[in-house]
Amino acid sequence: MMRSVQRILAIFESFTADRTSLTLQEISDRIDLPKSTAFRIVHSLEKAGYLIRLEDQQYCLSLRFLRLAGLVKSTLGIREISRPIMARIAEEVSETVSIHTIIGKNRVCVDAVSAASSLRSVIQPGEQVPLVAGSATKVLLAYMPKKDLTPLLSALARARKITQAEVVRELEEVRQAGFSVSHGERLLGVTAISAPIFDVNDEVKYCMSIGGPTVRMQSNEKHFTKELLEGTAEISRHFGGSVAAMP
Repeated sequence: MMRSVQRILAIFESFTADRTSLTLQEISDRIDLPKSTAFRIVHSLEKAGYLIRLEDQQYCLSLRFLRLAGLVKSTLGIREISRPIMARIAEEVSETVSIHTIIGKNRVCVDAVSAASSLRSVIQPGEQVPLVAGSATKVLLAYMPKKDLTPLLSALARARKITQAEVVRELEEVRQAGFSVSHGERLLGVTAISAPIFDVNDEVKYCMSIGGPTVRMQSNEKHFTKELLEGTAEISRHFGGSVAAMP
């Protein structure tokens, strides 16, 4: 049953803003299924009214999705979506998990779930820090539109004591990796790992971080990064982000 559901969702997600209609062969190729299997699923979705077969034998999503989209709570926000996932990860890694965004020239903590450990990274919702250092700052800047980032480059370069070209190169490396790790950049002895959260427009206005004492974080960095990326991918899906946009 789960396999069938995954295949159906894969077909829906094979359509993009650039390709709003696809042939059966293109759908089959995109979801990596035999054409005969893809046809059976596509035919069922067409009969159910979720896909439309066009005159040129291509398929597109039907207007039923607009009706379903209208049922989504308009107030559903990042806290409601991310809180259960944050709590699960915090329990798994025993470190502090937090969500961040940019307001003005500051990075702001939107929400945080503290670990049970007595030796932990403490950050409170509403806490603001300058956009200078730290993994969360780098992730948010790395995915910022160029027109918004350019005016900040001079101040960032001065604060970091590097050139603007080096700032841009560093942020590009973050985008390529899909996450950022910092050791003691904002607070001495504290390590943080951050990854982007994509919204329905495949834009990054939020990121999630795992933070804690460097002595613990470094030995678990690979495991924590995996947990973080799985968590941000799950939040992004709930937030409307497309699979193609995610690291």
